[in-house]
Amino acid sequence: MSDTNLTTVAPAREPQRDIPALRQVRESARALLQAGKSEETWELLLSTLEAVLVKTQELELLVAKLRRGGRSSKSERIDPAQLQLLFEELIRQAGLPSKEDGGAETEEDAALEREITEAESRRGERKLETPAKRPDLQIRGVERQTHKAELPQGQRNCARCGRPLKPMGEDITRRLEYVPGRFIEHEYRLQKYGCGACKEGVTTAPAPPQVLNRCAADASLLAHLVVDKYADHTPLHRRHRIWARDGVDIPVTTLADWMGGTGELVTPLVECLFQRVLKAYIIGTDATGLMVLDPTTPANIQRGTMWALIGDRNDVVFRYTPTGEGASGPWQFLSGRTGYIQADASNVFDRLFNGKAASAIELGCWCHGRRRLVALQETDFRVAYPLKLIARLYRVEHLADARQLDPQARAALRKERCQPTLEKLKRWLVVTAAAEPPSSDFAQACAYFLNHWTALTRFIEDGRVSLDNNHVEQQLRDVALGRKNYLFAGSHDAARRGANFYSLLRTCAQYDVPPVPYLTDVLGKLAAGWDPKRLDRLLPHRWRPPDASTKNVHGP
Repeated sequence: MSDTNLTTVAPAREPQRDIPALRQVRESARALLQAGKSEETWELLLSTLEAVLVKTQELELLVAKLRRGGRSSKSERIDPAQLQLLFEELIRQAGLPSKEDGGAETEEDAALEREITEAESRRGERKLETPAKRPDLQIRGVERQTHKAELPQGQRNCARCGRPLKPMGEDITRRLEYVPGRFIEHEYRLQKYGCGACKEGVTTAPAPPQVLNRCAADASLLAHLVVDKYADHTPLHRRHRIWARDGVDIPVTTLADWMGGTGELVTPLVECLFQRVLKAYIIGTDATGLMVLDPTTPANIQRGTMWALIGDRNDVVFRYTPTGEGASGPWQFLSGRTGYIQADASNVFDRLFNGKAASAIELGCWCHGRRRLVALQETDFRVAYPLKLIARLYRVEHLADARQLDPQARAALRKERCQPTLEKLKRWLVVTAAAEPPSSDFAQACAYFLNHWTALTRFIEDGRVSLDNNHVEQQLRDVALGRKNYLFAGSHDAARRGANFYSLLRTCAQYDVPPVPYLTDVLGKLAAGWDPKRLDRLLPHRWRPPDASTKNVHGP
């Protein structure tokens, strides 16, 4: 800023310095005003002011930190009064009448916040009516040892009168001890029998069943190994060193063979899970990359893709493709789909919606569009207005959650509260995009919403539809964390088997099923020749712990 004090505003007829950000906001406000949308114009200006004030606070904090760090040079600071004058100047140049307002938040946002607070308080009052017991330690499947502590013989007489003390019950106190995991090697001595008369034929006692041929690992050990790598992200070479310290030195190649055999064993179960996903009301999908060793490529490594498919936000299936260009991907997995598919706006998914591979109904993702606007916050204050409108859509969802609405009531609330907000947002997008060069980042951010408007607004009509695809991205976190540890898959087949493990483990997480007991039980049953027609009973949503009798605690 110059040394000129902004407390004296120059007359409009005098030439003024052209500030690009001010000009852009002024033009957007003027266009909305000419369209007769004075209320939306005020929301735009107030949102812009709020963004400017927040940015100013950040800059002042940065200046203060630099000064404390020993910088002696004077830094210019922006007086709040100057910002107020800047705002008034913006209003005057846009041709708007003056209006008193206590803050940047509109009446609609304030009313929405009050409703959310009331709904949450009512839920809190219901909880107070039936106070719950203070939660204790959640300990399940842990060995319990009971110890009886007796009073010493010399202290069993009354200290006052000397008479013997009488027993009057007991107090209970607990201590939780940690014993490092241990191995148990079971040695089976198979007795042999033969005929002493004819000297022909030998009969041997049967050995216990094996999960994998010529494999010394029990189902519990294989289950622990799978969860260790694909849920806890521990590479095999690291697990080899940990177990070696415990006295069990298993070569990494042997561990890899065990993982490969286990991955093949669960393949039919994962295919059964995939068929369940295909029947879901809504399928969400997204992808992330994975490096794979491939000696046939010049660099000996190939970038593949892990595709995540989620049915109705519960059943998770991963599919691996050896390329990252989309030449093979969801349009193959979901061929023939006619229901809802929620994804980002990548052209990889176009074949699912244009009839070439499927005629599915596209659902958009508001978070993907919002990120484009967030990326422009540092350079263009105009994005403050659309970001506030998008935030209002999510606050309506928060209100629906607080009221615990069913899908039908949620859809009615969306029509009442979200539809006007969407109309305001679309008008602003059309007006703003028309004044921008088509190649600019701002115009492209606006174009994302306008080009996919139908897909983005389908949530209004159906209360089961989510605003975004974030739930799918959450499932991809395990892949992202895993590849930072094991770096790459050993082959394309290994990556496909890894997709099988991710499918079962992430589905277990959705249904709150403990993965180690689940895999221990399922691997044993699959190895024993489980009926293929009854595979659905081994899926996480129907699995019952071995000690359960008749009640299914994980759903139908």
